[in-house]
Amino acid sequence: MVRLMADDLGGGRPRPVARRLRQILDALHLARARYAVVGAVAMGVHGVRRFTEGIDILVDGSDLQGALAELRRAFREIGREPAEGAPLQIKLRSRRARGPEGVDIDVLVPMDAAETWALATAVRARLGGHKADVASVEGLIVLKLRAYPSDPLSRDGLKHRADAARLVQTTRFDLGALRRFLRGSADLAAELDRLLAAPPPRGRAR
Repeated sequence: MVRLMADDLGGGRPRPVARRLRQILDALHLARARYAVVGAVAMGVHGVRRFTEGIDILVDGSDLQGALAELRRAFREIGREPAEGAPLQIKLRSRRARGPEGVDIDVLVPMDAAETWALATAVRARLGGHKADVASVEGLIVLKLRAYPSDPLSRDGLKHRADAARLVQTTRFDLGALRRFLRGSADLAAELDRLLAAPPPRGRAR
């Protein structure tokens, strides 16, 4: 089950993640964009549940402008990086959202080999009643492994490593494909080996 409604953070109004996801998928399909859902939503598709208040989408750079044209019908841009030139990250929020309760959508253009591979190896899945292109388990593991070393002692860095560990320990994936992709990255390959050597979660045999 994919958890898409942020409704248990001490009360307050829930954030309609599922509704926004449907709008995003509809827009991307109309634009015929090549994309992959990543982040916590994609993890949930593969059976690894983690609370989320936002949606992360990789979109092929050549399809970005068409995708944004469709997305802007329902969403407004609230930020981008870099501020000038070709964007690598665009943050959107529903035009109906008022205040900080809106669901943030991060549209990401692949900026390195890991993100390019995650987009290229996306799989078709059912998500919120829709067919959607979702990052494969292998792609998610690579993204999490890559994110962790950049800031290993921060809360986000530790969260990325914990996500990678849960994916490695609780899902089925193609270890050969992972090793082939990581062949040129000794540090990430070593981190994968450490996760593989860790004991599985209690009550679950690997």
